[in-house]
Amino acid sequence: MKKSILKSTALVLCAGLVCCLLLTAAIFDAKTTQQTETQLRSLATALGSAYDANGDADAQASQFSRQIGGLRVTVIAKDGTVLGDSAADYKTMENHAGREELKAAEGAGVGISVRPSETLGTRLMYAAVRTQGGEYIRVAMQYNGFLRDLVSLLPALLGAGLVAFAVAAFVATRVAKTVTDPISDFTESLKNVQEGGARLEPEKYPYEELQAMAGDINRMSEEIARNMRRLEREKAKIDYILDNMNEGFVLLDTDQNILLINASACRAFGVKKTEAQGKNILHATRNIPLIDGVAAVLKKGGHVAVDMPLPDKRKGEVNISRVKPEDTGAIDGGAIIIISDVTAQRNAAKMRQDFFESASHELKTPITSIKGFAELLCSDMPLGGNKQEAISKRILKETMRMSSLISDIIMISRLESGDITFEREVLDLASVVSECCSDAAEFARSSKVSISCTTQPCVLSASHREMSELAGNLITNAVKYNRQGGRVEVNLTNENGAPCLRVFNTGEPIAPEYAQRIFERFYRIDKGRSKAAGGTGLGLAIVKHIATNYGASVTVTAAPDGNTFTVLFPVQD
Repeated sequence: MKKSILKSTALVLCAGLVCCLLLTAAIFDAKTTQQTETQLRSLATALGSAYDANGDADAQASQFSRQIGGLRVTVIAKDGTVLGDSAADYKTMENHAGREELKAAEGAGVGISVRPSETLGTRLMYAAVRTQGGEYIRVAMQYNGFLRDLVSLLPALLGAGLVAFAVAAFVATRVAKTVTDPISDFTESLKNVQEGGARLEPEKYPYEELQAMAGDINRMSEEIARNMRRLEREKAKIDYILDNMNEGFVLLDTDQNILLINASACRAFGVKKTEAQGKNILHATRNIPLIDGVAAVLKKGGHVAVDMPLPDKRKGEVNISRVKPEDTGAIDGGAIIIISDVTAQRNAAKMRQDFFESASHELKTPITSIKGFAELLCSDMPLGGNKQEAISKRILKETMRMSSLISDIIMISRLESGDITFEREVLDLASVVSECCSDAAEFARSSKVSISCTTQPCVLSASHREMSELAGNLITNAVKYNRQGGRVEVNLTNENGAPCLRVFNTGEPIAPEYAQRIFERFYRIDKGRSKAAGGTGLGLAIVKHIATNYGASVTVTAAPDGNTFTVLFPVQD
């Protein structure tokens, strides 16, 4: 900028000097011409008055020339014949009737013209006047004009121009420094404002324009800082919301580049946000159905849903939708990807399907048995009294089994769906456990199994019905899946405020691989033995569900002499 100002100032000064010189030359030339014309006009008029038509014209011309300082004087007749000339032989001169100054003198009294002299070979200014006798007296003076004389002054003018240029350069340097130094300081201050948020000081600048600009920049800087803080807060809110979503969220542009991606989506793809942000979706995942779905949505619009495996063997569902530019105004189209973990829903759906299939299968067996025996009773086949009684007892047994199965199915279905809620009360779990042991005593005697029950007071807020179902199922199962002559030990203890129910039986030890599966609905390790014992396959599933609702844990520990089921409740306040 300093160089530009220096060059511009020097050029302006030089151009000014040249213009001033030319204008002065033109004015001086006009002034010189006017003065010469006036002088010649006066001389010609005076000589015209003093001319004697009867005297020697050539001699008078010489005399007049001497009187006016040696200027050329010419006497010309009316017809243009030269009668005398102070500077040349008039006899050899051509007729002057066509001369411009003579024609002008006829009308204006005095005629003026400037032209090269053919006789003398120099440039002259002529002034002609007509005498009373009709002759013309003409006075001539050498006249080159100021512009022609200017050439002889060129060396002096060039010297003056060099001096003027040096002065112009010095002045331009000073002016440039005066202008650029505040601007340079202003620029450095702007860098500090950009880097550290400092403010400009308008009063330190010498120019009003810079002071006004500094004030405007301070106001703009403050406004920009406020807007940036607001945008950062909004961005932080959006990032917080997105990163705390359970669903994965990805925003793509029309070129499939990732504009936004949240933490859930990064976990689903197995990438870091810094690795995926701003890059093509292929840098995040190579799942072919997802990539094809994105391409289809960007090309045709609409909505596409595909499945995608998630880490830890979870199941994901990906929904891809087109973003219309008019809906946002911020991006030129693109696509939104929502990744949902549907493991629980899919497992629940499969569990429901398995449940209905198992329930149907479990119900089909007693119904088939009842149907067969009923058909046998209705047939014409003769049956003895003992045989008919045995068939009736079998029908009753299958009916009771089906009734128990239906009751358990209804119970676990309503528990899982939340259709029923049992009112809680403050109760002593010891009384509930003792009651369940008493209810199972007759069943244990018929199965030749002994029951022992040891309890400690354990007060908690719970539903009497649910606690009865929990303890009753554990104790009944311990009797069912025991050996003849075996034993069942029921212990309820209070371990530092946490009720703990342990039910031990001397049945076949449960293998570790079945320790968790036995709590699944309709799961049986030995299906034949379970059906023979009259089990529905839902008892432990009900126990597990009730315990989970109360925040309790249910475990089974196998030993060579039997199995121990443990239900540990949370510490009671």
